[in-house]
Amino acid sequence: MTVQITEFAKRHLPNIVRLLNDEDRDYYEFIPFDEERVQSQIRKRRLRLLVAEENGKVLGVIGSHSHENSEEDISWLAASKEHNQKAIENMLVNALEKNVKADTVLTMIDEGSPKTADWTNRGYVLEPGFQRMSAKLDGLRPIPKIDEDTKLRSLRTDEEEQFVEAVNRGFGWKRLERGDLETWKVEDPLFTEEWVQVAEVKERIMSIVVAKPDTDSIKYLHLNRGYLGPAATLPEFRNKHLASALTARAMNFLYKKGMDSVRLGTSEQNVSSIALLRSLGFQVENVRKILRKELRKTLPPAARDEYH
Repeated sequence: MTVQITEFAKRHLPNIVRLLNDEDRDYYEFIPFDEERVQSQIRKRRLRLLVAEENGKVLGVIGSHSHENSEEDISWLAASKEHNQKAIENMLVNALEKNVKADTVLTMIDEGSPKTADWTNRGYVLEPGFQRMSAKLDGLRPIPKIDEDTKLRSLRTDEEEQFVEAVNRGFGWKRLERGDLETWKVEDPLFTEEWVQVAEVKERIMSIVVAKPDTDSIKYLHLNRGYLGPAATLPEFRNKHLASALTARAMNFLYKKGMDSVRLGTSEQNVSSIALLRSLGFQVENVRKILRKELRKTLPPAARDEYH
């Protein structure tokens, strides 16, 4: 078998759609891929794709994007089941690892997936991951009490710089950049700064919860669902109930917009965030585990988030 690894070209698109649908068909809340959705995901997530070909036939694809904290995140890995699927997947992963500039590579898979063994055999270490949680929106929730000098409101149109800075400080790494608000508006015309809930102390933004329409679920699954995240609080203002107050406020905002449920993702290790969310009616839908491989000796990222 003479397989070549090449960079993505538009001619590969129909076969990539087929491979991704075959790979993800049994996933939780499977949303079918079409060419429009694949191209949208490439743009939105800034994915770089490598393709495995033999005599012009596409046998597999891998897609990844870079994090600011020196990690490469593998979002897609799919190979034809009509060929040596595992060998093709291994070739694609090896090619990516040789070409990335990142110190570490990671991917995420559903808890209990049979693919876990494939990744550990490639040298990836299984780590705690993220919980997908959801809650029903069946009425307005009370807003937890906060300090009198704290004001809860929506983001103003002239506050993007302060918003981005606060989110990134809360995460401990570059989670957002200037222009992301405009990107969100393009992705969903309903979204405006009004959807971003902030806590202000002495004219400074100290905590943020972003509410959005859950665009893919609305479009492909016909669910009337919202999404929360990113969310972050500056370190010196944690444990003041700001996150719980803003989350309740964001849930009420989505309810008033006519949505009947809301979803988010949060780290399994963020015990305080999970307790907060459970108190607001969130339940775990499924768990995505992280598998990480260190390519070069480096210190692990020290990010501290609330939810994504």
